[in-house]
Amino acid sequence: MQSAFTKYPLSLLLLPIFFVLHACLENYDFIPVKDALLLSTIYVIASLVLAAIFSLFFKNFTRAGLLAFLIMSFQLFFGSIHDNIKDFFPNSFLTKYSCIIVSSLVVFVAVFILLKKSKSNFSKINLYLNLLFMLLITIDVVQLSIKAVANNKVANLPVSFTSCDNCPKPDVYLIIADEYAGQTELKDLFQFDNSSFISQLAARNFYTIPESVSNYNYTPFSVGSILDMDYLNLENRYRQKNDLAYSYEVIKKSKLIRFFKSTGYEFYNYSIFDFKGQPAAMNLGLLPAKTKLITSQTFLSRVNRDLSYHLVTFLKSKKEIRKRVYSNKVNNEQSYRSTIEISKKKSPKPKFVYTHLEMPHYPYYYDKNGKEQPFEKLEEDYQVHKPAYIEYLQYSNAKLLELIDHILKNSKEPPIIILMGDHGFRHFTEKVEDKYHFLNLTSIHLPGKNYENINDSMSGVNLFRVILNRQFKQNLPYLKDSTSYLNDYCLLYTSDAADERSSVDLGGRRIIKKKK
Repeated sequence: MQSAFTKYPLSLLLLPIFFVLHACLENYDFIPVKDALLLSTIYVIASLVLAAIFSLFFKNFTRAGLLAFLIMSFQLFFGSIHDNIKDFFPNSFLTKYSCIIVSSLVVFVAVFILLKKSKSNFSKINLYLNLLFMLLITIDVVQLSIKAVANNKVANLPVSFTSCDNCPKPDVYLIIADEYAGQTELKDLFQFDNSSFISQLAARNFYTIPESVSNYNYTPFSVGSILDMDYLNLENRYRQKNDLAYSYEVIKKSKLIRFFKSTGYEFYNYSIFDFKGQPAAMNLGLLPAKTKLITSQTFLSRVNRDLSYHLVTFLKSKKEIRKRVYSNKVNNEQSYRSTIEISKKKSPKPKFVYTHLEMPHYPYYYDKNGKEQPFEKLEEDYQVHKPAYIEYLQYSNAKLLELIDHILKNSKEPPIIILMGDHGFRHFTEKVEDKYHFLNLTSIHLPGKNYENINDSMSGVNLFRVILNRQFKQNLPYLKDSTSYLNDYCLLYTSDAADERSSVDLGGRRIIKKKK
């Protein structure tokens, strides 16, 4: 055993196993075991193939294995290395691919020459790397085991919640229509009267809150506050990417989802966000979508991401542009279809369904009559076009009513349905009051039609507090409704592939202004 640890570069095989295992630990519940095993196998095979190729030059598998280990380390951990360089040297030439790739090639060539000319058998290096990765893998296995045991425990009610075993448990549908502006914003800034749609909702026993507002003007933060029924702790956070990661973590562990799961509800996720045991259902590549959480940090993935970004922004590649432009359309169709299908499903357990539709959010794919817009009107610069937004909003109205009718028709008992925008329209070419960024659609369907004393300007943090108090006999206190404006350079809809451009600085500071 001792000779094997010193003679053979076992670390070459242990490295990809550790990489995948550690990623599974960091993204627990979001990567199925079979997908992790598949990805590990691919990386192990790639490592062996690389070592076999280098063996042709070295005539020695140990030396070939060490060089292959170095290159695979660069491939697998490039994302972390690159991010750290950008943290220490923001806006520096050192962060550019031209510098990193050239420097890496110099290192690889230098190591190749050293391995070729050295008389050493490299037994000490082998022993150190082999033992190190055995130790790291052991630590991660122990931590994963602890998480698995904890995960198998019955979910407890969040603090401040009470059980209500005798309460009726209707199906619950949360439908977020991204960037659906409120009535006041539509009237004031678009000169559009949306009362016909509101009346049609009323005919289906919906109550629309007249002046409802989101708590934040960007989707992850707004959705986090809705699902956690609380404000986010962003006051002392200055790095946008940290704030964004924090908001996603809040969404994953939100009190609302925990409440419904603990009371016997089956959760169905047709949104753009990951939840515990319910990752976002998006087809992101050849490998299963869940492995994207791992592969996105690798060198080849980063290069592919950034290359496609530059193909779009600089070279205007029609193929890449079309792929990006129509991705929301595909996702909308998938989520819409899945929601209808799940509404038909008969189950002994009540359902909580979260559907997130990127509509009437840009791109504005259809006019009000359902005719597809020409491709030229779907390019990024067109997002400020107000008439196109209103046309797509009218199309969205028809589709949303159709979806609601399916849900009502397929529901054995009257369901709870919440139809809302996560924030208002934001892409103005002129200066507007900050309030318009928050004014959103919020329309509620409750089985008992108990809509009395609902605040006319209620915000997202109180929405489910009201619903849980009235429908599930909770006694949750209501929070003061307020909004937090995040500066516009928090470009959450822009791919972080653009982080080398000064206009999209993910490491920048931003100011949060409180609106009472």
